[in-house]
Amino acid sequence: MNKSNARTLFTGGLLVVGALLAVSARAEGLYVGGNVGGSHDRGDPIGGLSTDRSGTGYKLYGGYSLNPYFGLETGYADLGHFNGDGGRLRARGLFLDAVGSYPLGYNFSVLGRLGVFTGRLNQQLNDIAVNGPSDDHGTGTSYKLGAGLQYDLSKSVALRGEWERYRFNALDTKPAINLFSVGVNYRF
Repeated sequence: MNKSNARTLFTGGLLVVGALLAVSARAEGLYVGGNVGGSHDRGDPIGGLSTDRSGTGYKLYGGYSLNPYFGLETGYADLGHFNGDGGRLRARGLFLDAVGSYPLGYNFSVLGRLGVFTGRLNQQLNDIAVNGPSDDHGTGTSYKLGAGLQYDLSKSVALRGEWERYRFNALDTKPAINLFSVGVNYRF
């Protein structure tokens, strides 16, 4: 997806968020949070050589609960570095998600999410024998999805455990990176 399409998609998403907030002006539920955890690259080996597919990732987000069952989140995710004999890959980007929540009782809720992700891949190949190291990067927009469990410590503070799959469409490839994370969010 080119930059013009990504901007159009992002602008459309912001308009949808604004419209939903205007319709539900009486709903309260602004929150912020952050998660950290392990990421796992499911893409092709870097430079065609073996790759350490594990990294450390994190995300920072803000959201708005429209009601107890539905909200919108936007944020930044850094999915870490993946090293291999062929080079190094770094993955990060911005997301906008629709988040569904269903209370299970005893302060637990199950979460599900579906959204769009505009990601950037930076790839540094080790081709020293021929040309020296080479850097390449690409951006693209694709989907992301996830599921998780939330435990409310109080009316304001909650703990989350989540799995998310970030799909990239960059550098003529479509890798998927899974993030398994835990975090905390704070409701205003």
